[in-house]
Amino acid sequence: MSLPGSNHDREYQKFRDTPTGPAVAITGAANGGSITVETAGVQWDEIITTFPSNTVEVFTYKLSGVVVQTITVTYQSNDKKVPLSVVKVRP
Repeated sequence: MSLPGSNHDREYQKFRDTPTGPAVAITGAANGGSITVETAGVQWDEIITTFPSNTVEVFTYKLSGVVVQTITVTYQSNDKKVPLSVVKVRP
C-alpha cells in the first residue's frame, strides 16, 4: 500500500513499499483505548521526539512508559538535508 502524496509532502515518491520490508502490526483495544504498534520486532505505544541541538533529533519509543528503543539522527548542518549518522539503541 502506498501513501498518497500532497503538496506539503516533500518526501513523496522517495519511499516505496517492498515485499521484503519489515512487517508492521497495529493493534487497538476494542473499547477504543490505546494502540500498540510493532515495527521490526519492537512494540511501542508512544514516540517522544526531542531536539537537543540544531543538528540532532532523538526519537524515543516507549511501551507502557518503558523505553524500548531510541533512534538518534545527526545531520551535517542546520538545514537537515544531509544526515551524517542514524544510531538505533535497544535496551
